[in-house]
Amino acid sequence: MEQLPWWLNGIIAICGAIGTLVTAVATFFLWRVTKTLATETTRMVEAAGQPHVVATLIPNRWSMRHFDLHVDNTGNATAYDIRIAFDPPLENGEARGGDLGIPLQKISVLKPGQGLHSYLSEYERLKGKVYRVAISWRRDPATEKRQDNVYSLSMADNDGLTQLGDEPLVQIANHIKKLDKNWSPIARGSKRTKVGIYSDRQVA
Repeated sequence: MEQLPWWLNGIIAICGAIGTLVTAVATFFLWRVTKTLATETTRMVEAAGQPHVVATLIPNRWSMRHFDLHVDNTGNATAYDIRIAFDPPLENGEARGGDLGIPLQKISVLKPGQGLHSYLSEYERLKGKVYRVAISWRRDPATEKRQDNVYSLSMADNDGLTQLGDEPLVQIANHIKKLDKNWSPIARGSKRTKVGIYSDRQVA
């Protein structure tokens, strides 16, 4: 068999080296992409299984001039030993000369999707304030490692809010309350109702 010219052998060798180099570079980039995807997948799985606790101030369902403190676990895992701090500190509107503490500052456990709320105060005590909310919790009750969530909560978000009518459940409750108020004197016998009596007897 006739041998190939030396220059053709050289070209084939160079092409083979270039092909090997391209394959090596492509393998390296494929490894990098695979590693990045694996890291991101792990991070997303971990994030999806994390608790996430938030504290907000929301208008009371019975009166928009009064606000409740809500603490909710919006994550997908249970949060333990929850601690909440507002700066400046919140004021309890139920304090009447005494020093009542702020509710829900420490919570032992909140399941995913679970929340607690308590009445706090009238809006005038909160109006115009911007709170720095710092929340921390433990994902595992057996460890001291804590996770935290720090954010700003501006009460200016609630300026100018109005409501058209009441919620259906509130309307029902108000009607039942009014009915009970009107019927109680009759049930006690302290008030009589006017009753019209009709008969089919004819006067002779």
